[in-house]
Amino acid sequence: MSTRVGEPEARKFWNPTIFALPSWSTNEYLIVTMVDCTNRGYRQNVICEANICVPKHKAQGRDNICTEDDLKVLGSNGGLRCATPPVEVDLPATPAKKCEGEQEGLADIPGFHDPRIFYTSRGEPILIVASQSRYACIGVWVIDLRSIHPGLEEILSSSPKRLGPGPVASYPGFTELTRNPPETRRSYEKNWLIFSPTPASSYVQYELTSSQRTFGQLIGGGFTTPNLTDSTEIPCLVDVSASDIAKNKYMANATWHQATPALKVILCNRSDPSCNAATSDIVFIAAIHRKHKNHLDLPIRYERYFVIWAATPPFNMLAVSQYPMLFSNETTTGWTADESWDDVLAAREEERGSWAKLTYTTTIAYAWGREEGDVREMGVGFLDDEVVLSVGIDDIDQVYGKVLVSDLLQCLRICPGLI
Repeated sequence: MSTRVGEPEARKFWNPTIFALPSWSTNEYLIVTMVDCTNRGYRQNVICEANICVPKHKAQGRDNICTEDDLKVLGSNGGLRCATPPVEVDLPATPAKKCEGEQEGLADIPGFHDPRIFYTSRGEPILIVASQSRYACIGVWVIDLRSIHPGLEEILSSSPKRLGPGPVASYPGFTELTRNPPETRRSYEKNWLIFSPTPASSYVQYELTSSQRTFGQLIGGGFTTPNLTDSTEIPCLVDVSASDIAKNKYMANATWHQATPALKVILCNRSDPSCNAATSDIVFIAAIHRKHKNHLDLPIRYERYFVIWAATPPFNMLAVSQYPMLFSNETTTGWTADESWDDVLAAREEERGSWAKLTYTTTIAYAWGREEGDVREMGVGFLDDEVVLSVGIDDIDQVYGKVLVSDLLQCLRICPGLI
């Protein structure tokens, strides 16, 4: 998070969430990230605008060329660096109604955690976080990012191809989302996923496990309808098998949970003249995790999978990655680097014994550089568009990666009932 302006940063940042700013913006990306709260009695998050730079010999097209200082801070391959000073995200602390048992201490830690940022189909830039709940202990809250980063209002309302102000804000103030009916609410809510199929509608998916999926429609004020999941839907996720457990690579208590916001994908290539967004199939995609825990119930590995859902209610699951997906130089707990990448010379040459114990994917967003004409296009793309994945490292560090959408949707397992 070291910036090109201001004093060098001594704080540690982790679990970043990143999305691109419109193509007409001065800077390329917006980052919200957590700050290490060791020796501090509250949680802190900061926000900045940022740019990616690359070494001069790798620069193409509109790429920013790294300065000597950039390379000193980011390393020889360049990377993503704040262009504006990181500013604390100023949101009010929320009181918890009731935290009991192991969660009792959570009521006394002010500040939010697990931030995610995304665009709705209307083009609203949304921050969704976990904070103390009015209904239980920890709940899910949302706010329009323009309320906490004023520069966004000017950016979103200055499209060169669309006159008028930016999109109307559904959540100008800090608003808690909840589920209906009340008896379905849990004491600790987190990792919810928003589907925004049209500018006039949004849905929240609360849970996604090997046995159930629940979602409801947002109807205003943070409230939702009762569960709308198709009663005939067959679960698509699969738990660890006995044979996998016997290999000492997987844990019997592994669990699934949602990780990133959802992106809308038009299933054809932007570069293909025959690709017609109005007539092509459209889906939602997102990353999910399978979390493996040790005998103390502490996480030892997050496995990254990608899921495809239908783009209209009831958002049936269509497919999921057959295997966990890694970056080309990423290792993971339980496997050696050679086991993960025995066929990738560049990855093996790095000779990394362990890339990280825990890699946690927080956000998937379309990369900067597309020629959007409207902010409503920020959350929708094509198979040959690039996306940025933001990843937390061991709860002490952060990285990102760029990849084509089509590469994420390889080697899929089709969900039951669709063949």
